[in-house]
Amino acid sequence: MRGIVPSEVKEEIRRRLDIVELASAYVTLKKAGRYYKGLCPFHQEKTPSFFVDRDRGLFHCFGCGAGGDLFDLVMRLRNLTFPEALEELAHRAGVRIERSPEAFRRASEREQLFQILEAAVAFYEECLRDPGLGAAARSYLAQRGVPEGIARRFRLGYAPGGGDSLLGTLRRKGFPPSLLESAGLALSRGDGTHYDMFRHRLLFPILDLQDRPVAIGGRALDETLPKYLNSKETPIFSKGKTLYALNWARESIRASQEVILVEGYMDALTCHQFGVSNAVATLGTSLTFDQVLLLKRFASKAILVYDSDSAGRAAVERALGLFEEGEVDVRIVVLPGEQDPDRFLREHGVEAFRRLLSGALSMFEFALQQATSRHDLSTVEGKAAVVDELIPVLNSVVNPIRQEEYLHLLADRLGLREDPLRQRLRQMRRRQIRKPDQEEPAATPVMISREGVRLEAERLLLRLMLQDRDVVDRVRQALGPEDFLDPRHREIATLLLSGAVPMEGRDLFLSVRDHLQQEGAEEVLARIAFDATPILNPRKTEEGCIRRIKAESVRAKLDALPALIREAEVRGDQEQVGKFLAEQKRLLDELKTIEGGSPSGLPIQSR
Repeated sequence: MRGIVPSEVKEEIRRRLDIVELASAYVTLKKAGRYYKGLCPFHQEKTPSFFVDRDRGLFHCFGCGAGGDLFDLVMRLRNLTFPEALEELAHRAGVRIERSPEAFRRASEREQLFQILEAAVAFYEECLRDPGLGAAARSYLAQRGVPEGIARRFRLGYAPGGGDSLLGTLRRKGFPPSLLESAGLALSRGDGTHYDMFRHRLLFPILDLQDRPVAIGGRALDETLPKYLNSKETPIFSKGKTLYALNWARESIRASQEVILVEGYMDALTCHQFGVSNAVATLGTSLTFDQVLLLKRFASKAILVYDSDSAGRAAVERALGLFEEGEVDVRIVVLPGEQDPDRFLREHGVEAFRRLLSGALSMFEFALQQATSRHDLSTVEGKAAVVDELIPVLNSVVNPIRQEEYLHLLADRLGLREDPLRQRLRQMRRRQIRKPDQEEPAATPVMISREGVRLEAERLLLRLMLQDRDVVDRVRQALGPEDFLDPRHREIATLLLSGAVPMEGRDLFLSVRDHLQQEGAEEVLARIAFDATPILNPRKTEEGCIRRIKAESVRAKLDALPALIREAEVRGDQEQVGKFLAEQKRLLDELKTIEGGSPSGLPIQSR
């Protein structure tokens, strides 16, 4: 994505803008030596771990690992794509971006979609306010207790019945029916004619984080099915990557580091009406991992407040694994009776709702509550059934401290000793390891460890190269860019080893930064730039890193040979078998030579 823009354009934007000034709009920074530091805007913390280097135009957080240049900073702070961040920063810097015809066409399509969605939302807002046309929708809102101020703030609208109200209005403004169809606002009859997608529905515009309409959700005002209908996915709207009301809620979420997640449009709208301004909603579908990661950019904690019916409970159970995978602390509120957040707030008030939020259950407490409600704990069979349900949940908990606390809770709730529960947990792990689709399961942890050590060696060697040009010359004689496993490391190594960046007269970090195209490479560069860990013996560390990288490159080739040998044996190709065996011996000899001495800079770990 970054490669479409010439490096000179990005360099000029960086030259004209101050990354410290950009960051200071979101976080209070104080001078700390050559850096500026403050509380990280991307995660909750009490001790500042967010650092900005004005000279190099880089930032890095030692707490959550976020880092990069000013483009990465704006992308994270504003939840923008790179092209969107580029447009915003170029406009701010007064830099003109020359697009290729193809890039211009793609941008034009997106801009047209934004324009037509804005025109449609404005039309539907007028229809809702029309004394006669919007009477039924306004009556429905009044029955639900939604005041006019909230309706205006959330840009609610009304789609008239019939089939061409929007089509006719936007056609007169120059928007062709085909564009309405592309935007999910109209449907084709198949004979070249079209009709409105939304008819006699209350409409909830879905806005992006720049407050631009990207889609529309509609609730039927009669018995039409489905009750709720969303416009289709488009180049500017992905249902699984969008959350309703996040544009209105993000500042409150960032300030509290907590997000309230509800199911429906009305639930989110009512939360905001009652002052719970950090509430967002999914778009009528199950929560996705992309949505969890989106929330993680603004908050470190989530509270799920789904409907208390069986469908709502099932939705919560599906969502728990996603939050655990995303390493987001998640809590669950169980509403009493068959209620949803909208109804509860209107019947019991915001203070009662906040008390429920403060008593939200942890993921495991909720699962325990649900399991114990389904089984008779007065019997051995009932307790065993609860354990069988919850051991997989325990096994999914990544944090060992939380896992230990949950195990204590389960034992205490069931009146059992902890030892049998630990034994069941170990049994489940052994069964997972023995699954037939996992070849050589015992080697898996070692492989992960090896890869981690290799990546650390790559980062450390890149740090030495960026700090000392003589190291670049020595590494060039021992390694090539292809020896770097991580593609982001490989790009930095390529720039240094190929001579693509000037080696004299300028900070190498700046030279490399201005030529990076790989997504995430700036974050790696920032991590290296801010690494102040002492290197007691740089030359030995350099040699150790080279040995590790070379050894792991050889091991990777050795790991691939057994399968190739087996395939050749199955084919009966003894000549090929002989060649592979000879190559295996050669690689083993090469590995033995490489590991002939254990370098002190980075110890060799044998497989």
